[in-house]
Amino acid sequence: METLNIQPNKIAKLYLSFATEDGDLITPLKMQKLVYYAYCWVIAKHGKRLFKEAIEAWPNGPVIKSLYGELKEYGSMPIGDDYLPLDPGKLMNDIPKEILEMLREVYEQYVVRSAFELVASTHSELPWTNARRGLNPTASSNNKLKDEDILAQFSTN
Repeated sequence: METLNIQPNKIAKLYLSFATEDGDLITPLKMQKLVYYAYCWVIAKHGKRLFKEAIEAWPNGPVIKSLYGELKEYGSMPIGDDYLPLDPGKLMNDIPKEILEMLREVYEQYVVRSAFELVASTHSELPWTNARRGLNPTASSNNKLKDEDILAQFSTN
């Protein structure tokens, strides 16, 4: 399957720039879920992976480890303006138009939900439940979500 190689942090910075324009705040937990859903929608609708990095099934839902590393300094607080790209316009120019439109659609669909509503949603979906099968709800895990499970969940939605 083709990979677009749009880094998870680039998607996060794009979403943070959207949130700043809208006057919204996004925590790292919520950002993880937004980027996860972006990946899911793009693979389901365009048959392409946004990025190569695996998505892991952590207790609070899907996590992109590199993004976690970049955002963990914010803890449960909103991500600060210091994380914004220097030139949001350039960021958007680097993403194919049809993918950018889908990223905007995902953002608008999910940003209205709280981080915990998004966690609850992911916990009811096939990719996360399959990756967590047999684990205690709070057990640490780096089990990977499978693209085929993502396709099964999101291709029909």
